[in-house]
Amino acid sequence: MPSDRMTAKDAIRGYRLLNQCRDLGVDPANWREHFFDGLRALVNAQVVIGGEMRGFDDPKQQFEAMGIRRVGWESEQAERSWTEYAESTPMERTPEYPRLRNFPGAMVTLQRDDIWHDKDWYRSKTFNNVHRVCGIDDYVISIRRVPRLGHFTSLFVHRSVGAPAFSKRDVDLVNLLHEEVGEMIGAELAAAAEPGLRKLTPRQREVLDLLLDGDAEKQIAATLGITRATVHEYVTALYRHFEVSSRGELLALFIGRARPQRVT
Repeated sequence: MPSDRMTAKDAIRGYRLLNQCRDLGVDPANWREHFFDGLRALVNAQVVIGGEMRGFDDPKQQFEAMGIRRVGWESEQAERSWTEYAESTPMERTPEYPRLRNFPGAMVTLQRDDIWHDKDWYRSKTFNNVHRVCGIDDYVISIRRVPRLGHFTSLFVHRSVGAPAFSKRDVDLVNLLHEEVGEMIGAELAAAAEPGLRKLTPRQREVLDLLLDGDAEKQIAATLGITRATVHEYVTALYRHFEVSSRGELLALFIGRARPQRVT
């Protein structure tokens, strides 16, 4: 019988995934989606949902979800159904919230059967009216504090309806990788609130690449075959996008992070 424990090979694969995320770390959407897709493969999950949260443990503070990503849905309808549920159900009204809110320490990771007995789960409205409709069943939930930012990162990992329950090995691997990710957010990995790269135009990306090379605006103009005034407009747009006021502040955002892949 195969072992139900996480192996060294599992950990190696997990850290390989984390290193890939570091390479994408300057863009919060890119690294998070890659992490979710890789985690799905590692634990044979159908759907992974997660992001960052403010006010999760403080009822006096307004709850705010940031950078939420949902990957792996079996259909667009399933994703729409879950999105409607998530947008209409406050976190504090979910069945899991009482077990998740005031956890001791830096992190909590729970399986579905830590919260529900099988009999109650499969009779519940939560399963029959929400999860079953969306094609998902057994799950692992992990909430981790992000010390340097003062908020939380969340991870919800789901198996498809009819699939076997998650094993201890799966839960341990989710816990390990989420613990590591929580330590890197705000450092090697851009936080959800940070501006990403996806909204930049191709020309803005080219200018950013050359700025990261150390080129002056005059050099960038010559390289791209445009006027220096036009380059300055692109640079100013980059400052607005990244919410900085100088070239030094812009370049500082990339210190300690892998350089974004050059536009070709």
